[in-house]
Amino acid sequence: MSNQPYSPDPRMQRYQQPPKQVPYEEQGYDPAAQTVESVNRGGTYVQKQHESYVDPMGNRVENREEVVEDENLRRANTRYWITRVTYFLLGVLEILLLLRFFFRLLGANQDNGFILFLYNLSHVFVGAFNGIFNDQTLGRNGVFEVSTLIAMIIYALLAWGIVSLGRVLFAPNLSGHQSITTRRRSHY
Repeated sequence: MSNQPYSPDPRMQRYQQPPKQVPYEEQGYDPAAQTVESVNRGGTYVQKQHESYVDPMGNRVENREEVVEDENLRRANTRYWITRVTYFLLGVLEILLLLRFFFRLLGANQDNGFILFLYNLSHVFVGAFNGIFNDQTLGRNGVFEVSTLIAMIIYALLAWGIVSLGRVLFAPNLSGHQSITTRRRSHY
């Protein structure tokens, strides 16, 4: 009885048993065929590996693998995302404050649900700047709200500061050029 979990299909006329296992030492393994190379160049680490051998079925197998880790690219990606997220949030906030400014300037009806929602939401961001200057009344209902303009300027400056800080903290490493190459051959 065979040690296979099921017997071969009798309809398969060309069924072949796998070739007899050749001991690992005799299968044509070339120790010089496995090479590992590591290089570090100013923040970029590259590791290459090449392996060539003959498997137990008699097939020639070649494996190539390359891993690249670029510290400066990682830092550039971090700077990019800090910049994009900060300016996106600033854009949303500036639009909200600009709508508040124009609706207050034009004297929009405060009984309207949208206007009431907009004023309540934007008051959180403008409240800290109320009272710095007196708001000027224009006409019957319009108000020139200086505190909203000041808030828009302050938040734009804060966003610019966050982006600038991100550029400083995640600046590229400009260290001297360093190159280390090691080659190892595995012998069995």
